[in-house]
Amino acid sequence: MQLCKEMQNLKCVVHVSSAYVNSFLNETDEKLYKVHESAEKVIDLVNTLEDEALDQLTDELLKNHPNTYTFTKHLAEHEVNKLTHIVPCGIVRPSMITGAWKEPVPGWTISKNGPQGFLMGAAKGVIRRLPIGLDLVYDYIPVDIVVNQILVTGYHISDKSSSKISIYHCTSSTCNPFRWASVKDQVNDYLHKYPLKSAVWYPHLKFLSSLKLYKLSAVLVHFIPAYFLDLTTKIFGGRPILVRLHTNVWESLNRLEKFIFSEWKFNNPNVQELCQQLSAEDKQLFNIDIKSLQWPDYFIHLAQGVRRYLNNEHPKTLPAARKKNSILFVVDMIFKIFLLTSIWMLTSKLLGISTTSSILIIPILYLIFRLL
Repeated sequence: MQLCKEMQNLKCVVHVSSAYVNSFLNETDEKLYKVHESAEKVIDLVNTLEDEALDQLTDELLKNHPNTYTFTKHLAEHEVNKLTHIVPCGIVRPSMITGAWKEPVPGWTISKNGPQGFLMGAAKGVIRRLPIGLDLVYDYIPVDIVVNQILVTGYHISDKSSSKISIYHCTSSTCNPFRWASVKDQVNDYLHKYPLKSAVWYPHLKFLSSLKLYKLSAVLVHFIPAYFLDLTTKIFGGRPILVRLHTNVWESLNRLEKFIFSEWKFNNPNVQELCQQLSAEDKQLFNIDIKSLQWPDYFIHLAQGVRRYLNNEHPKTLPAARKKNSILFVVDMIFKIFLLTSIWMLTSKLLGISTTSSILIIPILYLIFRLL
């Protein structure tokens, strides 16, 4: 903000915040919410206290904020508000930013956060379970809509004489809500229609309704295969990364549980009003209206974008990737049969009964694996 004060001929300031800046509320409006600390005080504490003392103060400073990210974003919004008497200011609050809807091309992404990140892992065959509330609304917003919203906001507020800050929720929860239930049956189809040549196992993603169930399942379908594949990689001179990857995911999910199994409603009448004010030409050039976005179609493009831009696999490699996908399917089936048979025979031996008498163990194990 100090830099902005020193800039000559500054027309406006647009601050990119986050829709989750007030995540201690399940429903928020496009306005500033009261902050209980000042940025100056927090900066002073960080600069003067030892790390240990600061850690002890963190919970007291955060109060009802889930983490330091939303807390500092909240402080930053109030710092921007202090500048409104000098220059027109606006705040854009995007929710979870995902791959492009239309521009530069459908599905374009360079971010591994959000759905494109776990689609990337699922396509590799290493992410096989995901904790998700299928009927909850997840607020995703394509990156091109966010960019357009920032540009339109800057143009709009630069023409205003009001010293009141303008806030815009760049979100989808109230105008085009997304639920994973709408695409859950198609996700695995996407993974097999656009497979990776670099996949390490046959892709199959399953959604689980709780973090506890996910962790139980992760031991069987993530960690055990990860140790096996990492060992194989190490034997052949490669760099083992899967165990570390799943450990990081495991730890991060504890911090993100509130965001995974909570639903927020971000009201955005300011954005809707701004949509109406745009000319027909500007609506085409700087689209900020996502009401016409079809989520199943969007995820088809996102799956292709993840393949092309995150995994760096050209469309020309699809035939070879599909051939490998068929081979991995056979390998996966053989491995499952081997695993079930091994457990069946081991259980029979431990219980001291014949394999014929314990034949029911196989369907029971199969059902357990299906549940997990």
